[in-house]
Amino acid sequence: MLLYMYVILNFIPIGSDRAAPVWTQVYPAQVAHHNLGGHVGRGGGYRWQSLLSMHFLTSVLKSIEPRIDDDFVDRLNYYYTSGVIIMMAILVSAKQYAGHPIECWVPAQFTKAMEQYTENFCWIQNTYWVPFDDFIPQRSDEREERQIGYYQWVPFVLAIEALMFYIPTSVWRFMNAQSGINILGVLELACDSRNIEPQNRLYTVNVLARHIDDALRYQRDFGRKERSVYLWAFVRIGKFYGAYVTLMYCFVKFLYFINVFGQFFLLNRFLANENTQFLGAHVVWNLLQGVEWQNSGVFPRVTLCDFDIRVLGNVHRHTVQCVLVINMFTEKIFLFLWLWFLFLTLLTFVNMTYWLLTILLPSLRLRFIQRCLEFSDAPPDPQKDGKHLDKFVNNYLRPDGIFILRMIFNHSGNIMCNEIAFSLWTRYRELHKSPKAMLVGAIDSLAKIHPQANEKQQQQQQQLQQAHAAACNPSTELISGSGAAGGGTAGGETPPQQRSRSSTPMAPQNRAQRSPKRKAMQLPPVPAPPLASSEKLKSRSSFDSGEKFPGDELSSDLQSV
Repeated sequence: MLLYMYVILNFIPIGSDRAAPVWTQVYPAQVAHHNLGGHVGRGGGYRWQSLLSMHFLTSVLKSIEPRIDDDFVDRLNYYYTSGVIIMMAILVSAKQYAGHPIECWVPAQFTKAMEQYTENFCWIQNTYWVPFDDFIPQRSDEREERQIGYYQWVPFVLAIEALMFYIPTSVWRFMNAQSGINILGVLELACDSRNIEPQNRLYTVNVLARHIDDALRYQRDFGRKERSVYLWAFVRIGKFYGAYVTLMYCFVKFLYFINVFGQFFLLNRFLANENTQFLGAHVVWNLLQGVEWQNSGVFPRVTLCDFDIRVLGNVHRHTVQCVLVINMFTEKIFLFLWLWFLFLTLLTFVNMTYWLLTILLPSLRLRFIQRCLEFSDAPPDPQKDGKHLDKFVNNYLRPDGIFILRMIFNHSGNIMCNEIAFSLWTRYRELHKSPKAMLVGAIDSLAKIHPQANEKQQQQQQQLQQAHAAACNPSTELISGSGAAGGGTAGGETPPQQRSRSSTPMAPQNRAQRSPKRKAMQLPPVPAPPLASSEKLKSRSSFDSGEKFPGDELSSDLQSV
């Protein structure tokens, strides 16, 4: 559709009858108000170019989206500043190509076509400014020194400035993708609103701690293998030294500062003339002093334009007076940008210095980790764990780990940062604790995992204690049992029948002769007298020959558990 309209507007003569209906449908207002000096013929192409350029700028503005893998000062540079500059470029473009950026006072004998030619020529060529109280210079070189040649390029200059502010974040995203640490994914998961629930937050903390631990271990392991590659480098940076992401971020901060600081000189160089070398201060001073543009010459509204016309072989030189309406907008835009760049330069410098100090200084890194761990469930003791804490910060986390935790602290708050830091601290202690502590921890973990085995162990310990108590004290139950087995009479006396028979014993020969076929009567066994405790119980030494002690079975079961 756009190509069809472009063909109609460019290849059909404006004065033809066929073009009139199409032209009136597209721009009826221009046909009705043709008394503005022949802008209808110029308006078609410029307006379509304006529409296409505005569509391009709006599409670029939509593509610039903020991310969370940076801080507020970064977004202030590449997102908010770029967006404001693009909006200003759209405003100036609409005024230049859709409106009337210049209007010239021409002689009365000029026709509409001549007026249109004059305005187009003065817009393309540079105009010059002369105060109303001064005489117009006669020499052409003096007039060229007073020329103003920036108003045609204002939209393009603004677009380039917006692009320059977006370059550092593009460099950061590209370099961050090569680091091996998914910082954007870590921050998005840490900032998830579902982490308000304790279960989801615990799961998120474990996942993030595992990812950070794997990434840091990958850097440490490959750092030992590839250290010789970077040994002779002037700047020992890289993903294998634990400072790749940190130094790249500091480098991007430096790019932001260089960009906004360089905008001053580019802006002043672009708009400076012989009277103003430092535009912003000069304009602000004039505004404070009440000096108008008529006397300052900065963004003048009324200028002069010279052009030559050849008539019948003779060259006639004309000087006309023109009004640059666009300069009223340009003055406000560049004054705002100059002040904004000044503020942004100071803010970016302070922010860059802050990141350099907090990340690269070991004392500040240690203080940050101590502050994160002191609010945990088991904060480390500075006296007992001071050495381990130093190794945890300098050898385990290193600058990249500190940088990730600071990003989490800035975006998701101190609660998530403290829990992730404590989880990493726990993982570090498990990897570097002593064998005795590892054994105790394993027993405690097994007791927590298998509560039934713990109960069985307690029961066996109680049985073992009872067995030892029974072996060390005299048993009254055994003595009373032996008395009951003696026949039921008091004192263990023999029954009368048995006593009478046993009082006169007979010889075996006589007994056999008297009753050879009769079996001998079997008397019940005489109960043995109660043994003393020293004779009844055996010592532990008597069981050393191979017999089992009563508590050995319980002890072996306990050892197996």
